[in-house]
Amino acid sequence: MAGMHIQLVTLSALLLVSRAAATELSENDYFGELPTVLTVSRLAQPLNETPGAVTVIERETIRRSGARELADVLRLVPGYLVSGYNGANPTASYHAPLDDYGIRNLVLIDGRPVYSAYYLGGTADGMMGVLLEDVERIEVLRGSNSAAYGANALFGVINVITRHAQDTHGVEASVSAGDGAIRDNYARIGWGGPAASFRLSAGRRSDSGYANLYDDKNISQLHFRGDLRPAPDQELLLSAGVVDRSSGEGFADQPANPPRSRGWRNIHLLGQWRQQSGPGEELKLTASFNEETLRERFTYPYDNSVIVSGDGFGRRVNLELQQQTQLAKQLRAVWGAGYRYENAISRPLYNTDDPVALHEERLFGNLEWRPHPQWLINAGGFAAHHSRIGGYFSPRLMANYLIAPQHTLRFGMTSAVRTPTLFELASDVRFHPQDVASLLAANKRLEALLAWAHQPFLLYKASGGAQPERLKVIEFGYFGNLSELRLTLDLRAYLEKMEDLLAKDRRANVAWYVTPANPFGIPAGEAIPVQDFRNTPGLRSRGIEAQLRWKPFQTTEIWLNQSFQHLHWEEDGNRPFPPSRATTIAWFQQLPGAWDITVIYQSLGSHSWGAGSGPLPTQQRLDARLARQFAIGTTRLEAAIAIQAANGSLPVYAAGSAMQLERRLWGTLRLAF
Repeated sequence: MAGMHIQLVTLSALLLVSRAAATELSENDYFGELPTVLTVSRLAQPLNETPGAVTVIERETIRRSGARELADVLRLVPGYLVSGYNGANPTASYHAPLDDYGIRNLVLIDGRPVYSAYYLGGTADGMMGVLLEDVERIEVLRGSNSAAYGANALFGVINVITRHAQDTHGVEASVSAGDGAIRDNYARIGWGGPAASFRLSAGRRSDSGYANLYDDKNISQLHFRGDLRPAPDQELLLSAGVVDRSSGEGFADQPANPPRSRGWRNIHLLGQWRQQSGPGEELKLTASFNEETLRERFTYPYDNSVIVSGDGFGRRVNLELQQQTQLAKQLRAVWGAGYRYENAISRPLYNTDDPVALHEERLFGNLEWRPHPQWLINAGGFAAHHSRIGGYFSPRLMANYLIAPQHTLRFGMTSAVRTPTLFELASDVRFHPQDVASLLAANKRLEALLAWAHQPFLLYKASGGAQPERLKVIEFGYFGNLSELRLTLDLRAYLEKMEDLLAKDRRANVAWYVTPANPFGIPAGEAIPVQDFRNTPGLRSRGIEAQLRWKPFQTTEIWLNQSFQHLHWEEDGNRPFPPSRATTIAWFQQLPGAWDITVIYQSLGSHSWGAGSGPLPTQQRLDARLARQFAIGTTRLEAAIAIQAANGSLPVYAAGSAMQLERRLWGTLRLAF
């Protein structure tokens, strides 16, 4: 309660100062129309009419934040936690840190989903496959959106929109270097005209990860984007890219998970054609292809004859047709159909050389109805048939009530779904131990018994019975565009109930049992355990979050994010939990002489990322960036220096671990002409 009182006092003080400044400057100096977003209902809607809470982060804010990774940008979004089980795998989680891979967020880059088809459906790798310098803005829906996008949009949608090629003509390059072996490079060239414009971007990011851990990473990527106008009423977007990532994995104090190298490559293609035949009338066709390849292997330390591997690759093809139409003056709709095909090929993960595959057919739609000038109703849903689990449906009903021209209330409910991944449905991870003596010396009695009996050791053997996770949400919100105070305020209160949460489960392997005659000390008649995935009761969560953006002067912008949350697990156990309160304050200030400064402060209450990791203590983190811009003829230059964790190194992910997010200082030089 003390933390809440402090934030309310802070907010009151901000409002009083803003009133004092209101007589000096006109609201038109600061606010035009509200941003229009597409992420929530697939219809273009201003922020006060969306059926959900949205945070929009523009290109200038991304640059001035000093963030090097997309995950780090999400620290500016209320309710998001950013960490990672090591420094090479930054992960963002909304509300509840339920996994290490970000599998319950849907991440889109220009409409292309980037979750993994190969392993656990994670987004950690895919989020690193974008160059922040190419990003126009990021729209983050804070809440469930399976009603528009289906599976994976369980706890939010992160929609990354890259810059139109026509806006990036010319050349831009940058270089960064500093502590933590930071070595970043970026180069871009753009060319063309109104009928056809193109961009080619290349970049490399590398650093040494967390302190006291083997988790360095090196990401190299090349991206192409073309924007064409085949006809006056048509647009065609073409993009392609390749991302190569190498990183350190493993832990020196865990013999079964030793330090090693990991290689990941991603290739993607995207084509998007749209035709606007009139006001409110649009037809869009999207096709995308994604392929990822993983290379990771090491010798099992207790048996040199065994190679532990995660090698393999996965592919996804996504096709979608969408139509937007104006049915009547106060009624418009969007609907569409799509097809998704995924497969994975990996003997280490699936015990076969054949593809393990799934496909899904889907229909979706949203109806926006304005029965009265003060009321706006959004009703929508997503229906799909999944080849392995059958059909599912995700509906949404939300209402926005315009109390006054600048004040909107929203309330409603939605139901979301996450379908099991291929690994959760069909994994078969096994190895064949052979060295009985070495395994006994290491006290690995079970593996020694299996080696003696010439049987495989099963790490995972999915039964195929995993069912979708389901989330039901009741939401209340307020959006205020207080132009006389030159600020916007977005409040979201929610009640969430998650059912059928998928979790790892040790079950008996009915294939065989321990016989009475064995010299290994294992009780006779005991079944050999194997990891599977099962649906568990889930959790309940409630909370409130707020985002305030205030621009008291033309050169000053302040963001204040505040969230309070309570989470209850339906099943006892050592479970992860979010911070009960979290605060972020960001100050963006332009200074005389083409200088600007950014300061970002974040405070998190105690929280836990995973079972067995232990709760992290209350943390404060302070980041800052100072930059100066120059112009030499038509060439624009910027020199910047940034510091991360300026208030000192922090423990990350696991309490009691030697892993630390170190204080880091680096510089960046950028030029464009």
